[in-house]
Amino acid sequence: MSKVKKMAMRATVRNVRRISRPKGSVDDGRRFDVRPLDPQQMCGARTSVECLLRVTERQEGLVHHHLVYFDRHGWYCDHGPACPAVFAARRSLRR
Repeated sequence: MSKVKKMAMRATVRNVRRISRPKGSVDDGRRFDVRPLDPQQMCGARTSVECLLRVTERQEGLVHHHLVYFDRHGWYCDHGPACPAVFAARRSLRR
């Protein structure tokens, strides 16, 4: 692997670590319900997704649905890698 490619991979890992936590506190009235899904069934038999989670975010009567993926690119949501649902999903898997 070339030196430039290694440096790019390190930078990507560093950026993902930086944005893995949301800017605000997670305890700001939000409730996250995390439900695992089967990646083979949802994304297809040849998918590279290793983990797929459906996250329901409830805040002040509003409900938002998120799909959180883990694959070779890391953790991300359909709203982007900085979405608070990514942090909630990773936290629920640690428990």
